[in-house]
Amino acid sequence: MKFVTLVFFFFLIFLMPASANESDLFNAMLILANKGDPEAQYHMGMMYNNGIGTKKDPKQAFEWFKKSGSSNDPLGAYKLGCYYDGQGEAVVKTDSKEALNYKLISAKAGYMLAQHDVANHYGKQGNWEEAIKWWKMAGNQGFPKALYNLSKVYYEGKGAVKDLSLAYAYFKLSKLASESKINNNAQAMLNEVAAKMSNSELNKAEMIVSKWTPKPTALTIKAMSGFKAAEEYLQQTKQ
Repeated sequence: MKFVTLVFFFFLIFLMPASANESDLFNAMLILANKGDPEAQYHMGMMYNNGIGTKKDPKQAFEWFKKSGSSNDPLGAYKLGCYYDGQGEAVVKTDSKEALNYKLISAKAGYMLAQHDVANHYGKQGNWEEAIKWWKMAGNQGFPKALYNLSKVYYEGKGAVKDLSLAYAYFKLSKLASESKINNNAQAMLNEVAAKMSNSELNKAEMIVSKWTPKPTALTIKAMSGFKAAEEYLQQTKQ
């Protein structure tokens, strides 16, 4: 199925060997970042964050994410939000308001993980209308956790009208998106829900699954490309 192909696509991206020397990439990106380029500043943050071409340095990573995020680069803003959300606990004081503000920049630009995080934030507040809206955006891109959360919402009728067809469909899609198959435990849970459904409800659910295709945004694909995206950006700036 198409969404299975997408899962393997993202997996293969991370396995692809880097074609450029990491140190060379770091030095070239540093020059560009020092000129005030927000996307280059994001890549510098990721290099310090992950130890690519340099030693891991969360403090340096945070400073670059702050520069990038302050210029509204969507991926820089997301990582800055993550640091304010606890990832940079040793670097910056946790600030849930700042975390949400920066993640919203990224979520509105179309980044799947930001959309899911924003949804979780609203869900914890009990703002189910906003939570469901953002979970659907992330789920439509194929993010398994968002699909699972939607399943729970529609199964429990929490913040939305209880709908077993949607609960069944979203749960099944979450397992297919994460594991590319329905394991025995997942099938047992699906059977349990199906036992409460009419034939028409079950047919509707299976129809949703069969027609569903994830639609990741260009921003999500770029974020998932990691090192490769940094290489490609440098090539673009040379043209």
